[in-house]
Amino acid sequence: MKNYYGLLIILCLSYPSFGQIKFVIESLPETTPAQDSIFITGTFNNWNTTDPKYLLRKQPNGQLAVVLNFTESVIEYKFTRGGWLKVETGDQNEYIPNRTLVKNRASRTILIRIQNWQDLGGARSFEYLTFYYFAIAFLSFILLILSLRIFKSDQKKQRIFAVMHGILGLLYLGAVAYYVVNPIWQTYLHILGQALIFAWGSTLYLFINYIGKKENARISWKYFLPIVLASLIAVLRLMNIELMAFFSIPLVGLLTWGKLLMVGTGGMMTCWFLAKLFREIDWNVKGRLPSFFRIMILVNGICLAFVFVNLYIDGQGMVTEDPGEYKWFFVLLSFVIWTEVVVLWRDPQFFKERPQVLHIDKADELLLKLRELMEKEKVYHEAELNVHRLAELMDTKPHILSKLLNEHFEQNFRDYVNGYRVDEFIDLANTGKLEKLTYLGLAHEVGFNSKSTFNLAFKKITQKSPREYFKSYAL
Repeated sequence: MKNYYGLLIILCLSYPSFGQIKFVIESLPETTPAQDSIFITGTFNNWNTTDPKYLLRKQPNGQLAVVLNFTESVIEYKFTRGGWLKVETGDQNEYIPNRTLVKNRASRTILIRIQNWQDLGGARSFEYLTFYYFAIAFLSFILLILSLRIFKSDQKKQRIFAVMHGILGLLYLGAVAYYVVNPIWQTYLHILGQALIFAWGSTLYLFINYIGKKENARISWKYFLPIVLASLIAVLRLMNIELMAFFSIPLVGLLTWGKLLMVGTGGMMTCWFLAKLFREIDWNVKGRLPSFFRIMILVNGICLAFVFVNLYIDGQGMVTEDPGEYKWFFVLLSFVIWTEVVVLWRDPQFFKERPQVLHIDKADELLLKLRELMEKEKVYHEAELNVHRLAELMDTKPHILSKLLNEHFEQNFRDYVNGYRVDEFIDLANTGKLEKLTYLGLAHEVGFNSKSTFNLAFKKITQKSPREYFKSYAL
């Protein structure tokens, strides 16, 4: 028995003293092709540049790594992309000596920075779309800041507007950074980009609902779950949690489990949210807001088509011009920002207007205010009176006032106000005012700003011109 324990001790002592060493690539040249495999080669495998045992594999956080067992006291090694013509070189593409690892001096994890590849030489064409992406990111953050002012009295809308444009701004800043960072950081950006695409559908749904929802509508908390889940997954992957390692495993072609689950599932959820929005929006509501929603749904639908096409390309193992391959997705998605910029430029109050349901008690209160303004204060005497001005005096919104007039008087704003003006014109004319003023002078006094407007309004209400009306009245 003693001999057995002695043998066991000898075997343990003879176990490779150098142990396991993990090599982690923390920086790669920007020119590194995404589809290329990277190998470690050295004295431990007789300098075989394509040995599958020494292939570096992606970790949960996207870094490339390989774990090796060594028994030698000193090893020499290099990294290649599968051949000596694709071996690592220095910053100026110069030859570099073999890397060396000495027994008992190395840590358990070796961080590697590869500066260049012999066959690529460090050259990389500049992507001019980065300027465009930066401009869109800037506009997104400008819209975010504007939302703090536009919705200062509505914190819910303020928050969702800020989240929507914060995500867009970060997405486009990430697109800018993608073209200037090394491939390891590009992988980090891929992880964040996939999380944003996963959360996009619910974010869009919340945005449109909070901007265009009815006053008594409520939005369930479950629509926030994709945003929370996407954030949690991104954090766990970036922390290199082993549980998330399967996200980096190739499924078919260049398609990984991570891309399928995050981008594919996120795309399907966005399709569902777009269909749900299309069913829920009241397209009979007049105004520009429904038109804006149509553009949002159309643009996002086209973007989704590009996402699924790129997933198919990855699944077929096709090589695209860059590992991001979502260039046109970003270009198309930018039309959402441009649409908002245009509508806000033309009407800064645009997003304040939204279809609402008027409660009876509120309608009675508004009718009382309206009657007081028109009959006692006679605000219709203001020649430049418009629906925005009258709504402001009533402490309500223009579209609510228009709906009130349509439902209770079956008139639009212009006909309603001109009715008061024509009635007062007739009353004043019957009291002898026409003896001192002309028709036009009296029309100006009751609020009309031109002869043509007065004549059209008068004939529309009385079915006669002013002269015909008073002539028949005199008879």
